[in-house]
Formats: sequence, C-alpha cells, structure tokens
Amino acid sequence: MRPKKMEDVARLAGVSTATVSRVLNNPELVSGDTRQKVADAIRQLDYRVNLAARSLRTNQTRTIAVVLPTIADPVINRMVEAVEDVAITAGYTLLLCSTRGDAAREQTYIELLTQQTVADGVLYISPRATPDNVLALDQEDMPLVLCNYLVERESVPCLLLDHVSSTYQTTAHLLALGHRRIALLNLAAPYYYPARMRLKGFLSAYTEAGIEPDPSLCIEIDQPTYVNDDWYAAIDGLLARADRPSAIVAFNDEVALEVYAVCRERGLRIPHDISVTGCDDILSSRYLEPPLTTVSVPAAEQGKRAVRALLKRLARPHSRIPHETRLSVELVVRGSITAVGQGVPEV
Repeated sequence: MRPKKMEDVARLAGVSTATVSRVLNNPELVSGDTRQKVADAIRQLDYRVNLAARSLRTNQTRTIAVVLPTIADPVINRMVEAVEDVAITAGYTLLLCSTRGDAAREQTYIELLTQQTVADGVLYISPRATPDNVLALDQEDMPLVLCNYLVERESVPCLLLDHVSSTYQTTAHLLALGHRRIALLNLAAPYYYPARMRLKGFLSAYTEAGIEPDPSLCIEIDQPTYVNDDWYAAIDGLLARADRPSAIVAFNDEVALEVYAVCRERGLRIPHDISVTGCDDILSSRYLEPPLTTVSVPAAEQGKRAVRALLKRLARPHSRIPHETRLSVELVVRGSITAVGQGVPEV
C-alpha cells in the first residue's frame, strides 16, 4: 500500500491541499471546524508527516525550545505543562533545555540554539545569564519570549510574576504582627530576576513601615538548586544565633520545608517559637503541620500567556505584543505564623 499523501487528506476532508498545509504548519490560522475535519482525515488515513522533509522545505521545525533552570521545581512544572498543552494544540512540540542553574550549561544551550536550527522560537524561563547573552536568542527567524526576566528591548515580550509583591505582602504582614527581626532566605545570582525583585519587595515593606532591617538577616545562597547543604547550614546558623529572627521569609516553599526540618531538629515549634513563610503555594505546603503561609502564583496562566505570545510572533513576526505583562500574586495566610506576644518572643 502506497504511503498516503497530502492530496489524499485534502480529498477526504473536502478541502484544498493548501488548507491541509496550513493546518499542519500554521493551525492557528485555520478555523476549528476545518482543523477538526483535517485531523479526522489524517487519523482515518494514518497520514504521517515527513518531519525531516518538511523542515528542509519550509525551514521550520515545528519545535519550541523551552530553556529553564530546573525540571525539579513544582512551579516550573505547572508552567511547562500549560505551555505544552497550548503548543501541542497549535501543532508544536517542545524541546526542554534544563540549565540546572549552571552558567556554563546555560551558555551551551544559548550557543546551540543560535548556531543550529533546532527550534522555531525560544521560551526562556527565569534566566540567570546576562541580558546580552539572553538577547542573543532574539533573532529575526527565531523569536524570543521571556518569563520572569525583564530586558529593555521592546520587541521581546516579558511575562512576569509580581515577585516584588510576593515578599512585600509577606513581610508587611509579619511587620503588622509585630515582628521586627525577619530573615530573608534568597538566591544570590545577580541576573536572576525573581531573587532581585523579592529582595526589593522585602526591603520596601521595611521602608514603608519606617523600620530598619538587619542586613545580617538577609541570607543569599548562590546555588543552582533550592534544597542543599548550604541552605541547611544557613538556616541552622540563623536559628543558632542568640538574637535569632522571630520570623523567616523563605525564597519558596521548598526552602521553607528545609526550615521546618531544621526547626524540628532544634526542637523549635512553628509558629510558637518562630514564624515561617514560603512562596509558590505548592501542593504539600497546605498539608504541613502547621500548614505553611505562602504566596499563590499563577504559574499555569503565565505559561499559557507566554507561549501564546510566542505563537503569535511565529505566525505574524511583526505583530504588536505587549513588552511587559505582570501577573498578580496573592498572600495565603495559614498556621505557620503568629503575632509577637502570642507565642513568638521578639528577641
């Protein structure tokens, strides 16, 4: 039996071969009903696209490269799953490039994507590289969309969670509860946008309250992963101090889990001896004892908006897309914090 051709699909679906081609290459330009007719014909005929031939003919791979710092982060997982759902519906597959927070690995991926035709566009999540290196990926034939990173180039869409608000809300709430010695556990990478913005939000809350923070309580760890020996040492050092903080604002929920573990080892009760907050509202945060106060972030919505912006740029290279889109976050107060004087002594 001869392999089925595009003409066979067009004949069965009752459309032109040009329409079949559009469904396969630019499905967003075709109505839903027509896409379904073509999809049914493809399935019935068991039509197989020769990807290698199509790539040579159209100079398109139908692939989106997603560069991300880790595949272990639950929030990034939610984001990537949303990206994949939208991309597959549009006829694209994903190429995942996990840098693991390593600068050399990140640069290797940047060089791969700029020197070889392996993807039609790039979605870059939370880069730690310099703006110049990141913007090397923004090419005329390979558009770039950024998540949690802000550059000045107006043509590059930047989809941002409001990281300033996340730590501002948390710190302001703790200050309102009477806490003054609040520790911030943060990441130190100089170009890592979430870490820089969370420090800004933390300090802004202190400034608004007219209170001077203790710089020695702002702990930064320059590590690619969130749970490691350095975090343990930093947390243990904080809790061993005679003037230990009355509250800890952790970079995210996974770091907060590490705080819980060290507190257990030291016999400290949360929130009676120390208040603890996280960020991201991962599933396990609500089942801790006590449940973790955290910040809910719309990771899936961010992923959907980011890939839709990239698909729009791929379909219409000169289309106007907002340069900066900021998504709001929400403080979720649970049982891991309490007011000073209600269990937590202010040292």
